[in-house]
Amino acid sequence: MTARMITLAWLLLDSVSASPVRSSQRPNGHCKQLNIPIFATAPSAVYDIPQVNNDIEATAWAIYDATRSTPHGLQNIIKNTTTSGTFNIHAQLCVPKSSKKSGILQIATHGVHYDSRYWDSDYQPESHSYVDATLKAGYSILTYDRLGVGQSDHPDAYSVVQAPLELEILRQLTLMARNGTLYDFAAHAQPTTSTFNNLTKPEKIVHIGHSFGSFLTSAFIATYANLTDGAIITGYLFTQFLASTGSTTFSVEYAGANYNRGSGYVVCKENGIQNIFFGGNVRTAFTPALLEYGNAIKQPVPVGEFASAFWLLGKYGPDFMAPVQYVLPENDFYICRGDCNGLANVTELRATYPNASAIEVVLQPDTGHALPLHNHATAGFQLTYEFLDRHGL
Repeated sequence: MTARMITLAWLLLDSVSASPVRSSQRPNGHCKQLNIPIFATAPSAVYDIPQVNNDIEATAWAIYDATRSTPHGLQNIIKNTTTSGTFNIHAQLCVPKSSKKSGILQIATHGVHYDSRYWDSDYQPESHSYVDATLKAGYSILTYDRLGVGQSDHPDAYSVVQAPLELEILRQLTLMARNGTLYDFAAHAQPTTSTFNNLTKPEKIVHIGHSFGSFLTSAFIATYANLTDGAIITGYLFTQFLASTGSTTFSVEYAGANYNRGSGYVVCKENGIQNIFFGGNVRTAFTPALLEYGNAIKQPVPVGEFASAFWLLGKYGPDFMAPVQYVLPENDFYICRGDCNGLANVTELRATYPNASAIEVVLQPDTGHALPLHNHATAGFQLTYEFLDRHGL
């Protein structure tokens, strides 16, 4: 086998195991893997959605979800319920060697079909890891696997992993960060290292999201404005084109035994990963190796997450008074039907967050939905750091 073939085989194995792939020692900081028990209670529901127990049913679910007459809202609820429990959330806390921004913690929430490795590419990290770039810029950063994904718990895909519960988990992680218990937890988590022993709780917290993670982040800053000091929204814009390509574009199959998942978990095939996450000129926007890596680290999605996503959309946030930046990939197929040029209206965004101290929209050229996995990733990262710096973050 060639070195390239060995690397790709390792990546494919890792996509199933979802084990940490990066060293704790980074060029510009240190990282620590955490398994955090989070107690959360949130409204939930029993939704009228198909069961998924094989590949045929996975495709049938995608067709159902994409059918124009399928309800995606309250009318799809059979019964309202409440979900309570303690859930293991796998996270990675990274702190910089530099002290210039170390008092600011970024909390990054990934989207569907990936886990927290979306933010921390093991393939050419100097060009594609948002975590490494953020450490270089001097910030601390917490990334985590959302419920049902990666090394976090994988509970029932229909009744447990739903949007309101995920929003509450993000709130609990933020509260831990704000009151200092997150850093205390990291100090005591094995293996203990001096780097994490004397951390003081962050002075400010910036929330950053991608795709469904931006659904959550947008709803979070609208609902819990007092818990955030700024936000970066990537791969998301609430317009008529959002998700208009339909779930069949994901080209899903049943996750099942290949990913150690139960009923109701679906996963993209490779062409689905390209359909949704990669865009722009195939000769300049990304490389075949980036697409292969993006496919290798993909993760299953619970169908209940799709059914409940409407709870997060379009939330009015008059109490949000911090700065927010929207980073749009120019050729985002899932968000903008392949062309985000001219879609963002700052006046409309201002109507959602009327008291935001600043609202900025930037377009990352020749880039698809998975921004870090394109050739222009570091230029996009820099736009965010410059925005934060201009606004005291």
